[in-house]
Amino acid sequence: MQKAVMATYKHITSTDVCSDHSLCPAGADSWCHHNVAKAKGDPEPRHRYNLPKEVAEAMLPVYTRLSEKALLQRCQQGKTQNSNESLHSVIWSLASKEQHASLFAVEAAAAEAVLRFNTGNLNASAAILQQLDINISSSASLKAREKDRRRTASSNKKREASENVRKLAKRRNKDGMHPDYGPGAFS
Repeated sequence: MQKAVMATYKHITSTDVCSDHSLCPAGADSWCHHNVAKAKGDPEPRHRYNLPKEVAEAMLPVYTRLSEKALLQRCQQGKTQNSNESLHSVIWSLASKEQHASLFAVEAAAAEAVLRFNTGNLNASAAILQQLDINISSSASLKAREKDRRRTASSNKKREASENVRKLAKRRNKDGMHPDYGPGAFS
């Protein structure tokens, strides 16, 4: 996976002068048009879409971070998509996608969403109001606490359901119970 991440970086930063497709998949069925041409014996196509050198240099640390083993191992379990979608839903609840918003408004919504997502509604509201020298009211505190309680309960319920499905699948696999297989089923 590390090689695949860095292959995309090398691919999008290659130019006609400095071409590097060494990490891209080889062969005629590759997504890299340059390696496809090489496999077929055709002339290498021009590099029409490549990142400017300055942008490529700025993006290298991002690609390096994305290709770290520790990060890839966390993503390997496939449990990142729902977290990202959940964070995005918090952002868009603060700044609607249907209406134009300034860069400042979107950045503020993203910052507040990350704060709410990581610390909960009560702590986020308290931190924001504290920065504004405003005391949180008891009704706002109760409402934020209730939102946090509902979010935690919903999260626990989903996690338990996911664990139950995983345990059931593991038990079926261990017992050799496969719905598409049975003794004499194919006779």
